[in-house]
Amino acid sequence: MIVACGASWYARGMKVRAVIFDRDNTLVQFDGAAIAALGARVSVIAPVISPDVQHTHWLTWPGPWPRSVEEEPAFWHAYWGALAARYALPADATHALQAIGAFYHTCFTAFPDAVACLAALRSCGLRLAILTNFELPSVHLTLAHAGIDPGWFTALLSSSSLGLRKPDLRAYQAAAAALDLPPDACVFVDDLLVNVEAACAAGMRGILLDREHVNTFTTVERITSLHELVDLLTADDRSIGWT
Repeated sequence: MIVACGASWYARGMKVRAVIFDRDNTLVQFDGAAIAALGARVSVIAPVISPDVQHTHWLTWPGPWPRSVEEEPAFWHAYWGALAARYALPADATHALQAIGAFYHTCFTAFPDAVACLAALRSCGLRLAILTNFELPSVHLTLAHAGIDPGWFTALLSSSSLGLRKPDLRAYQAAAAALDLPPDACVFVDDLLVNVEAACAAGMRGILLDREHVNTFTTVERITSLHELVDLLTADDRSIGWT
């Protein structure tokens, strides 16, 4: 159960001042209905482009990827244009695909435990951040579409904007720097064990989110739901620091 924290935590806390989350499969999950609707829309424009073709095009996109949010419109124009060119689509179909533009952020929904967890952590005075390996810098769009307020986060960092990917230790160091905190003042939560182990190596408190119970035996801290996170962090209220 998630609980709100009392004022006494601020007075006595000394250490944890921020929680850094992975995004995909940690705070948000794929929305099958939204993905199917997108696939159907594309298939109406160009029947030759099946959902499988769309998926393959995404997975095999060679780049370049945008390094900033401002570069994303040009990226989407090129992405859809390349797909149309591969199948020699006429100009009207090409323009219709390019009119779809950005779609990735519409393909997710928040996990049921995400918003309550984030709200509880904020009520404890903790800063929040995102560190995702995804190539698109527009982390805020995915959060907002999923019903998570991007304004709750001090930093929203993607691999494209950083030029670094987890489990590179420099990615975690960059996240701590964006929060203006030392690594040991940060908790890092991810669904991939290798990323959590790297966070620990970088000096953070790493916590594995194992929703599917596939990492029963591990040396890192492990939770199976975000409902457990606040209770875990506040089991010793002296570990929570005032920000």
